[in-house]
Amino acid sequence: AQTGSHKIRPTTNMVRKVAPRRQLSLLNVAALLAGGLAAQLAATAFTTITGTVHRQPTALQASAWDAEVTRKQALLSAAVLASGASPAQAEDLKAKVKALMKEDPKPNDNGAPEKHIPKTTVTGGSVDVVVPHVMDKEKPHYIQYMWLSDAKSGDILAVKSFQATDPSPPAIAASLPAGTSAIPMLFCNLHGLWEGDKFTV
Repeated sequence: AQTGSHKIRPTTNMVRKVAPRRQLSLLNVAALLAGGLAAQLAATAFTTITGTVHRQPTALQASAWDAEVTRKQALLSAAVLASGASPAQAEDLKAKVKALMKEDPKPNDNGAPEKHIPKTTVTGGSVDVVVPHVMDKEKPHYIQYMWLSDAKSGDILAVKSFQATDPSPPAIAASLPAGTSAIPMLFCNLHGLWEGDKFTV
């Protein structure tokens, strides 16, 4: 600094007063950097332990998901009603076959397999199930119910009831959403519960 023609030189005391402040400032910066690094390392460790953070779906993704769920629900509802039954009748049929499954928990253990195991044909989303079984009203000996059971949840996806006077061979058809895995099942009035091979649409 300069005042008039005289120069003022900084004294030792002035340096000593400034130096501690500068040292304190550097320490603060070092502490902040260390703290930030520690926080970053902690965050990295947390992410590594907990795995990938799941982001919320966008509005467009949520809308597409809802539309797909609605479409599948509609197809499944149509499949349940494939036999022409009313919604109330369909629910009654589902309850009946679920009860039969509880009463006879071990399928394919009574009768001739070649006459009782249902055969499935899948074409696109269309599923056709048939079994080479008689429909004899005289004995009587016939298939009482045929249905499709969801392989994962056990829900009844489609169901149909028969009378002994119905034509042979008994069959059921349904349309299921892509990706659905199901098991064809039936109940014979004399030989109980039978199931076929699992399939995926």
